[in-house]
Amino acid sequence: MLFSRWGSRHREFRGGATTYDPRRSPALPPELANSSPGPAASGRWELKYLLTLEDARRISRYLSAQLEVDPHAQGRPGNVYTVRSVYFDSPGLICYHAKENGGPIRQKYRVRTYDEPGSAAYFLERKARRGQVYRKEKVRLNDAWLACLEAQDGLDFAGVASYPNLLQRLLFLMDRHAFVPTVLIVYEREAYVEFADQDTVRITIDRNLRAAAFPRLDEIYEEEGLRSILTHVAVLEVKFTAVVPRTLPQLTRQFPLLRRACSKYATCIEHLVLKSPLAKEVWPNVRLF
Repeated sequence: MLFSRWGSRHREFRGGATTYDPRRSPALPPELANSSPGPAASGRWELKYLLTLEDARRISRYLSAQLEVDPHAQGRPGNVYTVRSVYFDSPGLICYHAKENGGPIRQKYRVRTYDEPGSAAYFLERKARRGQVYRKEKVRLNDAWLACLEAQDGLDFAGVASYPNLLQRLLFLMDRHAFVPTVLIVYEREAYVEFADQDTVRITIDRNLRAAAFPRLDEIYEEEGLRSILTHVAVLEVKFTAVVPRTLPQLTRQFPLLRRACSKYATCIEHLVLKSPLAKEVWPNVRLF
């Protein structure tokens, strides 16, 4: 099933053809189309594009010939690694609704790791967005800090006073809104880098999105029970700080890029969490439907 949130143009992707109308969805935002934006006020630019799977394969061949492989993907078949994230939200889904209501600042809280069990560290991340600019804070979790999150005791957890200041602040923000693990999201990411003056550009293609509602943190590596969400399209993401990547205008000239606000989190909330019979068990006093 395609993401219904991405509008009526989803029919153009069912048959594998893409119609790109720059008047309706310019490949570059107006503020980037004619000049370099300069450093973002507090973070990095993030542009997202929908791709048919065939266009994703074509762009993959182009990127692999033009750019360096991202260090996280080096030595992996197809320059691909697996991203695994458990996202947290409140009983009222404040993170989801801030996104849906077009709030000036949107935030996501997640525990993220990669690939197979034991192959990567765990990180607690807070990603805040204002428009198309984002800022990310992250803490690498040791076993004790991960246990704190699993117990959902927040600032009442033993020994929390000795935690790093950033971790304490993130736990305070999550505890204030009674955040719980809300959705597990997994996908494969093909990743490349472009080096510019005082900037590193990351260009990624995400495929095979799958998810599960109300996971436990120790289920972050589980594949059984995950539901496929994105099957007919891939997502191209371009992230940079100060200078429009030289590769981006080249891509927009050669390929039919369709720029969209593509939130994996919000889409999985709509497809899984809001329809899950577990919602009333986790949030018994909240009307979600």
